Amino acid sequence: MKLDLCLRSGSTLSMPGPKVFQLHEVDELIPSLEEILLDLENHRAQLQELKIRINALEMIWGESLREESCADHGEFKSHMAEMEKIQGHFKSCADRIAEMGGQVKGLNPPLIDFYGVQEGHLVFWCWTQGERAIEHWHHIDEGFADRQPIIR
Repeated sequence: MKLDLCLRSGSTLSMPGPKVFQLHEVDELIPSLEEILLDLENHRAQLQELKIRINALEMIWGESLREESCADHGEFKSHMAEMEKIQGHFKSCADRIAEMGGQVKGLNPPLIDFYGVQEGHLVFWCWTQGERAIEHWHHIDEGFADRQPIIR
């Protein structure tokens, strides 16, 4: 990644660092972000179902569930393997967002930040699922609670 700085002379100086986005660039990414988050939501539902099943097995069997001699050990092991697979998928989705230049700041609700410049300061363009365009920004040392509306 690199940071492009516009000099007063009008030329651009590239420096190592994260991509800094203009608003329209992030707006163009929103359909892709929505697809990734829909995929995450589907997997989150599967993960919750697996957790319920595992909790039920743990309530029935206690610590003996982890022993191979337990009648439901195979089912438990299968559920745990599926959970690991889904958690890997979560990481893959977060990596896809990072490759786009975004930073996942939360999953419930989904919050994604992108570097931008507002009034000459490095800020985060702050997007949450359901917004059709970037509507808020906040300073990079602040969070969701400090979002400020963008006036276009």
